[in-house]
Amino acid sequence: MGVENVDYHSVAEKDSKDSQPTPAAPKGFGARHVQALILFISITGMFSMRAQLSVTMVAMTSSNISDAIDLCNDVDKENYVNNGSSVDHNKTEDNKTTANELYVGNCTEHQRTILSTWSPYRTYKWNKSTQEMILFSFFVGYTSMTFPMGIIAQKYGGKLPILVALAVNGVVSLLTPWIPIFTGWIGVCVCRLLQGLTQAALFPSIHTILGKWAPICERGRLSTYIYSGSQFGTILIFQVSGVLAGNPTFGWPSIFWLCGCVSLCCFCLVAWLGAASPQDCASISSEELLYIMGDGIADLSSKKRKTPWKQILASTAVWASVVSHIGSAMGYILVLVQTPTYMSKVLNVDIKRNGLYSSLPYLAMYVMTLFFGWLSDMLRAKNIMSIRNIRRTANTIGMVVSGVFLVVFGFVQSTGLAVVMLIISVGLHSGVHVGFHINQIDLAPNYAGPLMGMGNMMANLMSLLVPVMVTNIIQDDTNQRRWQILFIIIAVIQIVSNLLFVIFVKAEVQDWNYYGDDDIDEKHPLKERSTSLFEEKDTSNGKAKNES
Repeated sequence: MGVENVDYHSVAEKDSKDSQPTPAAPKGFGARHVQALILFISITGMFSMRAQLSVTMVAMTSSNISDAIDLCNDVDKENYVNNGSSVDHNKTEDNKTTANELYVGNCTEHQRTILSTWSPYRTYKWNKSTQEMILFSFFVGYTSMTFPMGIIAQKYGGKLPILVALAVNGVVSLLTPWIPIFTGWIGVCVCRLLQGLTQAALFPSIHTILGKWAPICERGRLSTYIYSGSQFGTILIFQVSGVLAGNPTFGWPSIFWLCGCVSLCCFCLVAWLGAASPQDCASISSEELLYIMGDGIADLSSKKRKTPWKQILASTAVWASVVSHIGSAMGYILVLVQTPTYMSKVLNVDIKRNGLYSSLPYLAMYVMTLFFGWLSDMLRAKNIMSIRNIRRTANTIGMVVSGVFLVVFGFVQSTGLAVVMLIISVGLHSGVHVGFHINQIDLAPNYAGPLMGMGNMMANLMSLLVPVMVTNIIQDDTNQRRWQILFIIIAVIQIVSNLLFVIFVKAEVQDWNYYGDDDIDEKHPLKERSTSLFEEKDTSNGKAKNES
């Protein structure tokens, strides 16, 4: 049954436990589950787009041009030299890619012409610093827009920013393989920058939607299920990109095309079935709406709230979450972006196995994310641990214990043992999803989007130090001792940031979550509707007792 004339924005003015009994969860697959599934698929596609370049970059800068050979079927392949020797240093007008960027080999003039026109199947001679600039240009755009996107999501709802992100990322990804032919590495940086700018809306928008859709008693499971799409997408793309990049038929450009098509399909799915709030969902039942309201999630007012920035910035609990977010992001980005390079250069893993080995830790993280979500809700439901201690414990596992295994990963010599250590480290890092990550909704469900935007902006801003650290510490990719120093520094950052979170974390809804309630009209259509539904339920229960 559809819901009409329903108007609300985020969470109730008061905890529903103080006013009305919490209704039982509706049976079956509800509208909230549909929204969770749509968001899961969307975040899977977005993180595939984000993560694929760490593997694709290895193929784009490889000195082996066997992929290019297959493009010239009309020329005797014996004329090619597969040693990756660079083309002469004469730059032509038709080929805007400089000679020191492109590997062509000792090819004939006809073969060079084929590779210098429209074919994206080529490799580029980019040094380490250039590769780092390309890899982290995404995070420059992402960081600069996370805070504004939090405000936009709060004002316009979470659906519209997600649609824009999916559309832009899809189109840009489809065009990227041709960009460096005419603009060099700078054009690739611009493409990744655009993708980062729009993907900045993802987390604040999802937090905003969760603040409206997720009942408190299901918050851990629904949020971890949705955000586990980040690991699922990474798993898929590491596996698929390794196979595609190492296949001479498809090559590295097919990875960009695949991600672009997936993003545009997700755009269609969100536009068709997505809903920013239960108010916008035509298929939600009154029973499920009542269940969502019963946990105090729905804001019954029709007036938009102003974000209380003064109170937010003065909250030690908010800053504890932000600091933990910074430590977590630095560790995660290092592993996400640099692990394929480390395994290739230090452990000598070929590109096909590199994709497989790099995806296994995120498979563990995916499984552990779902486990932590279930466990946190179970511990809360059975009153085994308080929400505050659940957040502390999970965050410590995700930051401290995970950091220790990351350091061990950098010291082992065996490839198999290194992969096991990395699997454990990344798997345990998923504890942060029911630690600081969900704590932002605990503190203020009404302002979950802006809180996520602020935390995500500062976390990614500090994460821009990671490429600087990599460039200055590593220098030589094959030097394991320098990699060990880098892993130790990141582990220490995670431990210190977690300590501050453990000390200052709070789990109860803050008073400023209800900022502006005095100005909100007391007449709420949804409140009247929900009250009548409760009364109807009580009446029917009374009749049933009398008849029995």
